[in-house]
Amino acid sequence: MHETPFQPRARSLLRQHFPVRERLRLARMASKKVLSLCSALLCAVPLLYLLSVVLFAQP
Repeated sequence: MHETPFQPRARSLLRQHFPVRERLRLARMASKKVLSLCSALLCAVPLLYLLSVVLFAQP
């Protein structure tokens, strides 16, 4: 039930520690990871669907 009161302070501390360039680099890395994850999921969903169709079509 209790919330952590030091989280915003930690965020501002992080902001002070990292320069803008470093933050941009981290953001780019994170977005690349998210994009690759999304593309992997988009490729996996039709394959899984086809697999389930083939498996359940067996008599």
